[in-house]
Amino acid sequence: MNIGKGLYVLSAPYAVPLYPNGSNILYCCIPVIDKSMHIYGAGVDETIIQLAPNQRNLSRLVAMMIIRGSGPLSPGYSDFTVANLTLDGNRAQQKDDQPQDGEALILAGSKRSNGKYYRLKLVNSHGSGIYLGNNGSGRERDAVVFSVVAQNCGAEGFMLDTCHNSHVLDCAAWHCREGLCLHGNNDWKSRSKDQVSATKFQTDSQITVWQVNDFTLSEINMDCTPATDAYGLVVRDGTGQVRRSVLKNDKAKTDSTGGATYIYESSRVLFDDCQLEGFFGIHAVGRSHVEAKNCRLVAPGGCFCTTDPNPVQSTIIAENCVWSGKKVVLQAGAAFLEVECVEEQTTPA
Repeated sequence: MNIGKGLYVLSAPYAVPLYPNGSNILYCCIPVIDKSMHIYGAGVDETIIQLAPNQRNLSRLVAMMIIRGSGPLSPGYSDFTVANLTLDGNRAQQKDDQPQDGEALILAGSKRSNGKYYRLKLVNSHGSGIYLGNNGSGRERDAVVFSVVAQNCGAEGFMLDTCHNSHVLDCAAWHCREGLCLHGNNDWKSRSKDQVSATKFQTDSQITVWQVNDFTLSEINMDCTPATDAYGLVVRDGTGQVRRSVLKNDKAKTDSTGGATYIYESSRVLFDDCQLEGFFGIHAVGRSHVEAKNCRLVAPGGCFCTTDPNPVQSTIIAENCVWSGKKVVLQAGAAFLEVECVEEQTTPA
């Protein structure tokens, strides 16, 4: 399906229930139900699909494009593409209450595979930009999202919810509540490896990894300095690695909202060749286990920190790292081990 150049202003008349009992209804402009499909525009900012005014309110939630199977056990697509266009949620012309689960410009559900989303601009969403969800019969496998920009989203720019072998490449999120969320669920210990990743991702908002058992973040550029209530890179019950990335937050915020990271519960994370700057550098609490290799950390509140109001049993192991600010803030019950770490030397002016 090819959509030519132009501005297309669409209402959202189609009601799609997300739950098997027919509840959790979202309204949409473009329903793609029980089929694989390929949708191409003429280019970003050439083909613009915009939500008409007054379509969304708290009792009438909207996802502009819904892609899924029709029934609770029906499969979704086996091959799907959306590319070369702009989706505009026209947020200023809606009743913009707090975003609700599932609201997005693109929402995918049901058991499905081989989704490709590329060269897209996703702007002014009351919810997420793109939400690859697990509503319906199962989760996404083998999805690729690349060369996509999300901007001014009330929730996440990019949400991958219980996806498997799925990847975000060369994307960016600006002025969203969260830039990227890789989300799992509480069977993270027992299910097969998730194998999800983000590479060359840029954002000025928080990144969250939640109960994902095999993730890789590489060449990430996250700077939360201008954001409100952002905790940097947040990992809960996640197992994975962060490589060749720059993670920054506001060093003037003297609590966790100024930290470059916040790692908690039973997470196990490796940072390799990363730059971390914030009030805290690596902030590991709960029962988390963090290793930092070949990293540079700048943090006046603690480059390696384990403080929390609750009891902690966390461990941080640092190897060949360079630090500046306060080196270690250790709470009782936690452990810090280091190998060949040095303080950064500043050259007098």
